[in-house]
Amino acid sequence: MRRHVLTPRHVLAALAFVLAGPACIEVPAPPAKDALKVVDVKASEGVVLETACTPTGIETCFDARDDNCNGVIDEGCGLHTGILQFVIAWEAVEADVDLNVYDVGGELARVGEPTSTGLVKDRDCPQAENECQGQNVENVYLAEGDPKRGRYRVVIRLDKLNGAAAPVQVRLGARVGQRPFSMVVELAPGAGTEEKSFEFTL
Repeated sequence: MRRHVLTPRHVLAALAFVLAGPACIEVPAPPAKDALKVVDVKASEGVVLETACTPTGIETCFDARDDNCNGVIDEGCGLHTGILQFVIAWEAVEADVDLNVYDVGGELARVGEPTSTGLVKDRDCPQAENECQGQNVENVYLAEGDPKRGRYRVVIRLDKLNGAAAPVQVRLGARVGQRPFSMVVELAPGAGTEEKSFEFTL
């Protein structure tokens, strides 16, 4: 029987084949999905804008918080959500507070009437028919598609006290892509105290 002897040259050739093999079948990683880049964020003077989410437990309805930090505000509470979502909540049942969200064209999101860019409001509280049932929450979201790039403006405005004690404390929770924003404001009648806002550019 004839024996085959492996020479150093054979060993080096085999090693080169093994090392070169994986390089021939390497699959390039898929390109990263275009993320929403949020820049030039500004809030009203004196307002602390939080940009981190701290888990506080299971999701609690109608508090305008992402309690479990999963990127959705008040999920399971009957509110719509989207890649853009803005929610306000307040405990003073009588007070009429408005969430006004303006898209990149300056168009205001209204109840049941999407803007040309897809923003729509799904609640307006309080209501004469008591549809909000004392759970004062207003919610604006992007119904579908990708958000338009440009400047957005979010305004929280006290419309009427209706017998509620001033100031009225209101919490805003916002989701822009996977980035959270939140702030707590106090509103009272008078110039400079009846509304607070924050703006950002996509």
